[in-house]
Amino acid sequence: MLYLTAAVTVALAATALNLLLTFGVIRKLRVHDAKLADRDAVIQEATLPAGTSVPAVTARTVDGGAVTSVRPGSAQLVGFFSIGCGACDERIPEFVAYRQRTGVAAVAVVVTDADDSGPYVARLSPHVDVVVERERGPLATVFAVTSFPALCLVDADGVVVAGGNAFRELPEAVPA
Repeated sequence: MLYLTAAVTVALAATALNLLLTFGVIRKLRVHDAKLADRDAVIQEATLPAGTSVPAVTARTVDGGAVTSVRPGSAQLVGFFSIGCGACDERIPEFVAYRQRTGVAAVAVVVTDADDSGPYVARLSPHVDVVVERERGPLATVFAVTSFPALCLVDADGVVVAGGNAFRELPEAVPA
């Protein structure tokens, strides 16, 4: 009888522990699902914070032209897209649509460590200036890019107006 009581006690303790662990996993999954449900959530630290002056840096476009991180006299949208990033792939049409809707000048920076930028360049180059650079290249460094896609709206004075990972964080009325 003593062995039976011990076995039942151990089984009950194991069941209680299993129940506690299950509740912990369910709680973690709910938090994870909430983050996935809001896939347009903005990571505020994706680029320089609003109000920061952007240092002037020049880069070569795929067409051989030159672009700068600051466009004197007009606002500029700079987008950073990484090859193989699913969210980047989804944001490219939004990037082009935002540029067309607002009329703001735009530069797309395709970040890759390989020679596989062709599909992104083909989708972007008819609409905006495109720069291809390695990770931590000059533009990504100047804009302090920490995640992809990264968007940064810079005013005519070279000051960041808004930035993040989603277009809902960017103003519809672009400052001159």
